Amino acid sequence: MRLRDLSVRHRLLFNNAIMVLIPVMLLVGIGSCIFHGLRATGNFREREIEILWPEAGDTVPVLMGVSHLFSNVAGGEHEILDRHMQSMEDLGIRIAVIRDGELDYETDPGSAQELIAASYQAAPGDGNVMRWDDAGLVYRYISGDKKSVAVAMGPVPFHIGAGYFPPHMGLVWQVLGWGILLLAVGIIIFVGSFLVRRMSRDIVQPLEDLQRSARRIGQGDYDTPIQSHGTDELGETAVVFEEMRRQLQAGRKLREQYEKNRQELFAGIAHDLATPLTKIQGYTGGILDGIANTPEKQRHYLELVYHTSQSMENMVHELFLLSKLELGKAAFQWENAALVPLLRQYVSLQAETLRDQDFSLTFENELGADTAVVRLDRIQFQRVLDNLLSNAIKYKSDSAGSLILRLQAKDGGYLLEGEDRGRGVAKEDLGRIFESFYRTDKARAGVAKGSGLGLAVTARIVEAMGGHIWARPSLPQGLCICIWLPKKAKSARQQEGKV
Repeated sequence: MRLRDLSVRHRLLFNNAIMVLIPVMLLVGIGSCIFHGLRATGNFREREIEILWPEAGDTVPVLMGVSHLFSNVAGGEHEILDRHMQSMEDLGIRIAVIRDGELDYETDPGSAQELIAASYQAAPGDGNVMRWDDAGLVYRYISGDKKSVAVAMGPVPFHIGAGYFPPHMGLVWQVLGWGILLLAVGIIIFVGSFLVRRMSRDIVQPLEDLQRSARRIGQGDYDTPIQSHGTDELGETAVVFEEMRRQLQAGRKLREQYEKNRQELFAGIAHDLATPLTKIQGYTGGILDGIANTPEKQRHYLELVYHTSQSMENMVHELFLLSKLELGKAAFQWENAALVPLLRQYVSLQAETLRDQDFSLTFENELGADTAVVRLDRIQFQRVLDNLLSNAIKYKSDSAGSLILRLQAKDGGYLLEGEDRGRGVAKEDLGRIFESFYRTDKARAGVAKGSGLGLAVTARIVEAMGGHIWARPSLPQGLCICIWLPKKAKSARQQEGKV
């Protein structure tokens, strides 16, 4: 696992541990090197003392041995003297120690009393003796209770000669100590700087990037992506920020689209209301100006005014219904209904009237059974069928027209297709025919043929039923409106009778 894959908390703990462990490890390492280095210079502590006291020369082993003898007799310590006396005995010094009246140590077996007696001959008197001159060493120490005595004697003249280390060894050690100290400080500074740079790269830099991104978002820039630098807490925060940015971007685009649709809706309403109003004004003006000077003409003008006002009323009703559908305020009476009988009944009721208009309406059941049951509102579903039929009649290619209602199973639901052989719709217009007031004739010259709200209302009703709607071209010509409905679609809002 890489370090940057760890969480921020674990990385901080790791960096802090490294900052503490590096100095400790350096101290332990340096101490171990010094200790083992000193151990390698000689036995026991003689060489270590000589390093710190180089001016004592080669007298250090004797002085250290005498010190051990004193501590064992007068200090109450009870050491094994063999390893401490070795350096003195190598120089020709003989040693004898009696502790509490019993023999504790002697260089030559059976020579302890002889050596003690020799010390009194070399240095008469009952006191303690420490004499070291050209004749050699005489050391005798007697405890206060006279029960313990330590003696060391040998023909070792007192002469400070060159020791194991040169006299300037203290300066060497001082320089070496400063060098080790500076090296340790350099290592600590280097490791600390490395960890700080890593923390800056892995923690501070992502935070600064998030800060800049938040500032851009606050200024309204929703288009610049936010990069994620990892999978830790900061990376997850960047992912959350990126998701927020996308939602804000989508919300802005949706608001812009809503605003565009609203402007188009107002323009469509203004245009589609102005046209019939102009007609009504023209017809009534003709009556008032005496143009319609016969009862027959007056009746004809009044019928035109009546039909035009009916067209306006229908458009207002559709606009009101569309508004309620988009606000989710339209009331639905939901029920589980079989589609096949419903479609057959609708076709049979409309066929006779349409036959007089030279228009063919047929139903094709490709299910092979009457088991297609969906959740719908009968009145609103009939409005959907009426809009499909009305659209096919308005845009038929010649005096004769046709509409085929085809039902089949698809994707766990049912697909209802309304296919005509009319003029059809250009590919670039297929995605927009379900928008309010959208017509394929850009000049909106066919206002009398309809409000342009029928397919928009149809789309909202289908969506309320839990389905979706789309359009595709028919072959060799024409338009096919496709409606997919789920089996017995249910939702909380539908169960309440509202959408």
